[in-house]
Amino acid sequence: MEKRKKLEQQLIEKAMKDPDFRKRLLENPKAVIQEVTGIEFSPSVNLRILEEDTNTVYLVLPCIPAPLYDMELAETELEMIAGGRADSLLCTVFGCPPPGDPGG
Repeated sequence: MEKRKKLEQQLIEKAMKDPDFRKRLLENPKAVIQEVTGIEFSPSVNLRILEEDTNTVYLVLPCIPAPLYDMELAETELEMIAGGRADSLLCTVFGCPPPGDPGG
């Protein structure tokens, strides 16, 4: 999750300084993020960039991961959870795995 926040902050800062980058990011976020970071998104991933204005504020709620009791976890996955790294197991950089998919 820390990686995601850092990436988001970098994109926001660049978009605040560069109007052309901001426009392109709004129009085609997957392509622009891939160009900047090298991250390739699966076609099944929906990525939306929302632009606030003086009368609109957005609050983004994270997805609710599949319940752990429905998953069969490998020993290494159990160690990740025990070590406090459940977010690494349950969510990728830009979202959570679909229900029933323990690794994303």
